[in-house]
Amino acid sequence: MIFFNASKLPILLSPYFLPAIAPAIAKLPYGLPEKEIKRIIENDSRYFWDNWKHAVESRYLLLPLELFQNSTFKKFRQIQLPDCVQFVIDFKEAKGGSIFATIDRDFSEQKFIGSEIFLTPFIGESIMYRTVMFSFLDLTKAMVLDTIAYDYNKNSKLLGVIGRTPATNAVIRVFKKLDQDKLFEDEMFQRYVRAHSKVRLAHMLQTFNYTLPGGITVNYQNIVATAEKEMEDVKAMMKSENTPDWIFLTRQ
Repeated sequence: MIFFNASKLPILLSPYFLPAIAPAIAKLPYGLPEKEIKRIIENDSRYFWDNWKHAVESRYLLLPLELFQNSTFKKFRQIQLPDCVQFVIDFKEAKGGSIFATIDRDFSEQKFIGSEIFLTPFIGESIMYRTVMFSFLDLTKAMVLDTIAYDYNKNSKLLGVIGRTPATNAVIRVFKKLDQDKLFEDEMFQRYVRAHSKVRLAHMLQTFNYTLPGGITVNYQNIVATAEKEMEDVKAMMKSENTPDWIFLTRQ
C-alpha cells in the first residue's frame, strides 16, 4: 500500500507543523532543513505505528488454501504480507460450526457453566468425577481447535507458520498502518513531531556557540527542556490510553 507521495510532503507538512514550530524560532535566523524534517516525520511515524493504538486499524485478511500448497511455502513455511501490516494478532482456519452441534467453538463457557450447574462439587470422591469431565472437555476442545501457531516479523513482513499446516482457507486478524496523511491529523502526533523538531533544531544550533547581533545569546537548553517535557507528556498519555484488553494470571 502507498501511504502518500513523498513529493507532497512539504505541502502536507506546512499546515500542521511549521506554524507551531515557528513561535519557538521566529526570532532566530535559522530553521531545520527540509530533509531533516522529513526524517523526523518518518521516524516518528514508525514510533507511533508501534506504540499508539490510534495509528493502526484492525483488518482481516483471507489466506487461500493455495498459499499453503505452493513449493515456496513448503520450503520456508513463510508467507509475505503487505507492507502496510504492522501486527498480526490472530491466525485461524476458516471453518463453520462445530462437529459437536454447537455454534461456539470455544468450550470454555460450557466448561464453567457445566461445572457450576451440572457437575458435582469439589468434595470427596466427586473430585475424581470432575477431573474426568474436565479432561474430556479439554480433549474435545483440542479436536476442534482452529487456531494456528505463528510468528510475524514486522520488519520483513513475513508470517511464519509454526504450527500445523492449514487444511482449509485461513483468516488472520491484523493491524495495518494508518495512512500517513491521516496520521498527520492526530493531535498526539502533531505535538510529538513539533517537540521533536524543536529538540533537533536546538541540538543543531548548539554544535557551535552563536551570538546574535546585539550580543544576544539564545538559551537553547530552555528550548530543549521544554520540548523534551512535551515529548514525555505525549508518551505518558499514550501509555495511559494503551490499556490491555485482558490480563492472564498464573500461579507460580
